[in-house]
Parts: sequence; structure tokens; C-alpha cells
Amino acid sequence: MSIQVTTTNEVILKWKVPSDWSGNAEELIAVIRHSSLTDGTALWPNSTLLREVSATTDYVILPLINGTYMVKFKDTEGDKSATALKHIINIPEERPKLLAQTRREDTDSPVFQGQLNDVFYSSQYDALVLDNDDLIDDKVDFEEGYLGSIDFGAELFSSGEYFFKDKVDLGGIFTVEFQRILQTRGLYPNNTIDLHFTDIDEWTDFDGDLPDETNCVIEFRKSNDAPSDDEIATEATSESTPEYILLEDGNKFSQEDSQVYDDFIPMENGRFTGRVFQFKAVLSSEYTDQTPLVDELGYKILFDNRTESASVTTGGSNPKVVTFDKAFYQTPKIGITASNMATGDYYVISSESRTGFSITFFNSSNAAIDRTFSYHANGFGAESA
Repeated sequence: MSIQVTTTNEVILKWKVPSDWSGNAEELIAVIRHSSLTDGTALWPNSTLLREVSATTDYVILPLINGTYMVKFKDTEGDKSATALKHIINIPEERPKLLAQTRREDTDSPVFQGQLNDVFYSSQYDALVLDNDDLIDDKVDFEEGYLGSIDFGAELFSSGEYFFKDKVDLGGIFTVEFQRILQTRGLYPNNTIDLHFTDIDEWTDFDGDLPDETNCVIEFRKSNDAPSDDEIATEATSESTPEYILLEDGNKFSQEDSQVYDDFIPMENGRFTGRVFQFKAVLSSEYTDQTPLVDELGYKILFDNRTESASVTTGGSNPKVVTFDKAFYQTPKIGITASNMATGDYYVISSESRTGFSITFFNSSNAAIDRTFSYHANGFGAESA
């Protein structure tokens, strides 16, 4: 397997169909997963699914995410390669960027304070996991000899969602880079010796086995509209609310009429444009006896560095107001290059902001004068109209 970085946001992953494969190569599937670990300890069960494609394509274009890319081949029966092909990539930033926000749902106190839908926080594993809808009376069957985990039950939901606690409002429409923070493990919650009551010869799995059919995806939706003073997600007050998310506790959370969102889409490392962003994690498992353990969950928001410059002539006694072609995310650093300055001339910059600044030139007698100058504003982000 080889990997080639094509841009700052994409890689090409290439492979060859195993030489000892005797079946129909057209039926073989390449399963690509990713772990954020870069120290060589990444395991297939402790990774998340990126793609499943026909193995005969020989390659796939993927988002550039520092960590470990892994590939296994799967046949039509669902059987996979015994070992995974691995490639570690860890590329530093080529140019400075502004890390505007790092959000971690797993480091809050208490952790995971967002809305839970068919998932819950397990203090036993210190992770977000899939829930179940069993009642304890339904779990216990002493005649059959199976109790199961009180927390997890015999069968788990096949999927569930966690809605991040807070929205993100950039204060304007910007193109930003998202980097996901996601570290998971797989778990058989009921696959421990204490929860087995049948003869050991009948066991198919033992303590410590790690499932590899679980997954977690971070998704987001965006809006270009400015939010109102209320939270974007507010409790619905009427059954006539046209669009809402029904949560497991019975509450309905709806988007405001003034807030128009795109649909939720998977968040892979890349560049996206918008003003308001909402995030959620979707946990899933192919089998109801497995769950992902989400240990780390969050994102980073970064702005590109940019410089704006122009030549300007001041207007005598009144300060010259300079408005940037595109507003920065925050107030940039401003450099001035003045022309035809006489001995004792100087300038004063005022009202600096992310949208512009004012400048006045004075002579040695402190009288305002006309001067031609160039400015260079260096900062981060470019607001769209």
C-alpha cells in the first residue's frame, strides 16, 4: 500500500489485490479505516470507517487526516483479511494558521453535556456508547441462565446520536478548515467471563476480544444566516413546528424560523464555508452485541493566513478611513509605508478593527497633512459578502 499527498487536504491511497486471492476480484471490497494515532499502536477495532470501495479500483481519494490509514479486503461473505495494510502520515502545517477554537466534548465537567439520542456516557469505560431500550425486568431470565450487563442489556441499538452542547457562530460567513478530534474503540459489553453462563466449549468469543464492525462519524450542518438571541436549538412550543429533532427524553428541539440550515453531512478534514455550524456524532454498529467507545470527540477550527494591501492618499485634516476589501476574522496587524515624508512627519493609526482602520498624517508642527501611503494588513480569514 502507498499513499500520496496531492493537496493540503487530500491524499491518494493505492493498493494491490492480494496475490493469493483465488476468487472473483470484482467481488472483493477494500475497506478503509482511520485512527488518529501516529505512534504505530493503531488497531483495526480502534479506528473509524472512511470508505468501502471495489478493490479493483486500486486507489481512492481521501481527506488528509494525520494518523494511520488501514486497509482490509472483504469478500461477499463478509470475511476480511486477517491483517490490515497500514500507512502512517503526520504532516506539519506548511504555513501559519489561526487556531480559532478547539472543542472537546469529552473534557467538559461533567463530560458529554450535549443531547443524547440512543447513546449514553458509560462511567465504567469513560466513553460515549450505544444505549438499549431494555427494562431490567426484561433482561433477567434466571431460568435461561443469562443476565447480561445492567447498563447495556442483551441487545444494543444499532445506531445513536450525540448532539454537541454548543453551536459555533463565526460572526460572519467565512471559509474555515475543520479538523476532527475522534478516537474510538470497539467493545463487546456482554463478552466477559462473568456474563457467560453456558459451557465454555460453546463460547465463540473470550474476554478482551475487540469487535471491528463499529463506527463513529462526526457530522455537521451549517447556516449562512445570523442567529437570533436565542439558542439555535430551542425547545419546541408547538406540535405544528415544521422541523424538529425528537430526542429520547421526549423533548423536541427545532431550528428557528429565521435560521436556515443545510442538511447534516459527514465532517472529514477539509474546508467549509458558513457562519453558524452545529455538530453531532453518529455511533453505529453492524451487530447489536457491539458498541463503539468514543473516548475523544471534538473538532478544531482554523483560519488561513492572508495579507491585504493597497495604496491610499490621505485627506488632510480628516482621518482617512480605510475599509478592507474583505473583513478579517479578527483585527489584523497593520504596517504602513509612507511616501514623501518630510523631517518630523508622523502618522497616527486609530479605530483598528477587523473591517479596517483610520489614519492621519501630521507634520512637525502637528498639523494634519496629505500623504500617499501603502498599507499591509496581515491576519486570518476573509469574510464573504
